[in-house]
Amino acid sequence: MSKTKGSKQTLGVMVTGRAVHAALLEAGPDGLKVIRRFMRQRTARFSASQTVLPDMQSPEEDGDFSIQFTSSGSSSMENMFIGGEFSGLDLGQQGEFGEQKEQSSTFALELGDLLSECREAGYPEPQLAFAAAASEINQIELTVMRGSGKGDADSEKKKAKKKSPKSARRSQLLELLHKQNNAAIDEETVAFLPMTPSEDGMARYLALFPKVNDPVASTLRTMREQQGRRMPPIRLFDSEVPLYLGLARATRNMVPQKPKRATDAFEDAAPLSADAAYNTLIVRAGAEDTLVMFLEDGTLQQSENLRSLTAYEAPETICSRVLLLQDEYGIGEVQHVLLLSEEREDDLIESFEMFFPDARVESMRQYVPELEDEYAADVAAGALLPAVGVGLRLSDDARYKGVFEDVNLLPRQLMRRRVTLPVTWHVLALYALMFCTVLFFIARYFTLEKEIAEHQRSIQAFQQEVGPVSLDAKTLQHKIDSLEAVHAQYMRAINVLEGLLQGSDKWSRALEKVSTEVSEVTGVWIESWNPRGNGIEVSGNATARDRVVELAERLDGTISTLTFSEIRDWPVYSFKMTAPLDKGLPKAAEYLRRQVAEAEKQAAESVPITTTALDEQP
Repeated sequence: MSKTKGSKQTLGVMVTGRAVHAALLEAGPDGLKVIRRFMRQRTARFSASQTVLPDMQSPEEDGDFSIQFTSSGSSSMENMFIGGEFSGLDLGQQGEFGEQKEQSSTFALELGDLLSECREAGYPEPQLAFAAAASEINQIELTVMRGSGKGDADSEKKKAKKKSPKSARRSQLLELLHKQNNAAIDEETVAFLPMTPSEDGMARYLALFPKVNDPVASTLRTMREQQGRRMPPIRLFDSEVPLYLGLARATRNMVPQKPKRATDAFEDAAPLSADAAYNTLIVRAGAEDTLVMFLEDGTLQQSENLRSLTAYEAPETICSRVLLLQDEYGIGEVQHVLLLSEEREDDLIESFEMFFPDARVESMRQYVPELEDEYAADVAAGALLPAVGVGLRLSDDARYKGVFEDVNLLPRQLMRRRVTLPVTWHVLALYALMFCTVLFFIARYFTLEKEIAEHQRSIQAFQQEVGPVSLDAKTLQHKIDSLEAVHAQYMRAINVLEGLLQGSDKWSRALEKVSTEVSEVTGVWIESWNPRGNGIEVSGNATARDRVVELAERLDGTISTLTFSEIRDWPVYSFKMTAPLDKGLPKAAEYLRRQVAEAEKQAAESVPITTTALDEQP
């Protein structure tokens, strides 16, 4: 099926540990809308990895082993009660007892299936935008140190800097990130999110960069190596935290598309004082983990990924853990709560309304375009929303302009469209055929030019031999009229001859005779007419036997076979007869002979007359 699309489409792809969710967005006259949504389960395709265990060490290596959990950099997690569910652990790093390297599980088959389905639906090349779950992205909090001082003066300066800390340069943040993370980092895939300043006024940033086993980059490299055709344009790779941060900023100036309660309206929210901060809580409960984010005036304050807490837990359990994190981080009163869950989202909203009675509690889905169809419940909304959100980053909708951070975790080489020339034997054969065709026409051109030159030389020589012919116009007109008169006479004679000779052949005369006699005898029809020596064999059918006899008498023919049969209770006689051919001369020939005989008779009886030329040319 083929369609013609006038606007540009975006395919947002959300990658989780278990599935790939995608949303196809298109900008129409009524704004951005989701025209298709997809979900594919990921198939584990891990390459073999070697893990050195203690009992597999070589005999030369003696000694015990120990496991130690430490944090390599300074972070606020050191003073935490729970430590963010051990979010500092990285199973892909090197430990003391061996090296464990898990290579990425690509989703090339799933992505290829999505692109094929888009092409079949009439969307051949939508621009691609990827998003990954928070658990698939490394997140490291960086604090830019400005030096230390003593005394009350320094304390006052720190309090003043707490309100508006100076932004750090990217090179400074990269240097600080390398100090806190010993693993190799691709600097062009690192993004920094500004956070609220620390208690002592230091600037804080959240560093985001893909893990070593990044599935998105591995998938794109695999598909570019395997596919012969060009990939659709690849625009960006984002994460959940920046996407939810941008959507939370957009909700400040938007009205929900589907308000369910009176508290969903802006005018029902409690008014804030001029100095009070507008705190926003974002909770995304998924099938694998739960993401909790605290915002202050549209700036990220804290982000925590609770891996032991999923959407299948009781809503009260999720609320209690969020309240515990709020007390742990020292977050003030929350005015706005945005929720997103893959299971029992309405129950979760009711529980948060009970735990946060003074806050505006609503679902984040109300602020993004949603597909309205009967299959909407088949796709998990919690995992699909980041796919829609990453597509909103590429849209021209004024409601989402300037709310998202400039985050792109893809290397630049993957965003460039590689030009591949399909050089196969078919192309080489076509080139060879074109080359031979060009050579043939060039040779033919020169050959024709040579023949034209020879004919021109022969014409010039003939003109020199004959010489110029000088005749006046009257003489030439007289000759032209004479030739035209002779031509007209010949044409009249030819027309008369063609009229006389038409139908003079013996076979045509025999066919004419048979047709005439059959039309005279009713109830007879002819099926075949074949020449047999000096006669004609006629086959046909009749409704009565006497009519066959009458036709034979008219044609002077002889009946060879006559059979009787009934067709639909009617008698039918099938016959074959042979009629002789007329051996006489055609009438045209007889007419010409009479004319010739009369002309000879008149010539013999008349006196010869001599004529002289009336007009002679010198």
